[in-house]
Amino acid sequence: MKLGRRQFLSASAALAAASTAPGLFAHQAKSPQPSRYPADVWQTVDDRFQQFILFNTPLERQWSGGLWLEGPAWNAVGRYAVFSDIPRALQMRWDEATGEVSVLRHEVGHSNGNTFDAQGRLVACEHYPPKVVRYEWDGSTTVLAEAYQGKRLNAPNDLVPVGSGGIIFTDPGYGAHVDYEGHKRELELDPAVYYIDDSLDEPIVLTTSLFKPNGVALGPDKQTLFISDTAPSHHPDKPATITRCKLSPDYRKLQEETQIVASPKETYDGMACDAQGNVWAATSGGEGIDGVSAYDRDGTLLGRILLPEVCANVCFVGEDRNRLLMTASQSLYTLYTGARGA
Repeated sequence: MKLGRRQFLSASAALAAASTAPGLFAHQAKSPQPSRYPADVWQTVDDRFQQFILFNTPLERQWSGGLWLEGPAWNAVGRYAVFSDIPRALQMRWDEATGEVSVLRHEVGHSNGNTFDAQGRLVACEHYPPKVVRYEWDGSTTVLAEAYQGKRLNAPNDLVPVGSGGIIFTDPGYGAHVDYEGHKRELELDPAVYYIDDSLDEPIVLTTSLFKPNGVALGPDKQTLFISDTAPSHHPDKPATITRCKLSPDYRKLQEETQIVASPKETYDGMACDAQGNVWAATSGGEGIDGVSAYDRDGTLLGRILLPEVCANVCFVGEDRNRLLMTASQSLYTLYTGARGA
């Protein structure tokens, strides 16, 4: 078939546009060396984990170039996830459709954990100045919490919205220990887990029983709270733990605190729950452990997803909430699973 000059130029322009379209051929760049299925990142410990393993899905490194990535949060309306590069004080944005990563906000107080509330507003934990801040629809910000009984918070870390419209957040103080992720200073308060909502002038303490309360996740019943404790970072004689709690109907008290996981060899950071009530916990502990550990609600290890970097936090993303997004040290990874996020 012969092409006229106009047809030839149009076809050439379309081809040039396609070759430069962001994300169109991104899958080729992500993994130039194909790997065999199933991916060797799955590690089954309990047979129940088999239901979550997809034979024909790869682990994908979506982006790399951060210093310490944390706090992924999924926005289902915009089909994007927000995450933090804490040392650089950046909030980042990963677009599911294109795979592109861009800077959402800069100079955000060494932002750590992020979440979206019931109204779709972004709420973030900032290390310094220590505060929990909400980004309003008109572009303004509302400081939800920055002090307790006249003393500055340590360095809010992770958070989860609850049914009252309030927020539960942890305050272990990691952003106050060195200047890298905040500003070094003496802690004014014991590490704690707090509840805050718009009706309160200051947060309510839910517990101070944990040494370094870190990640939080809400179960599918919306009344079960899981909290990780990274105690070994500052208390080498204490194990890392995951505690399951029952929230009171008004979300302002914890009941039935039960330690379901304790390990002297690995550490659990950010977490997410699936629709069955299992806990997917970001885990560090060296090669063969670094990645994500999946536990049932009683603390039985079901299996692992092994990563080449230490994983700090996780969330379920995508239309079916079946894709695990993992912030791991310098990189952002995704993996399709047979699970659905709670």
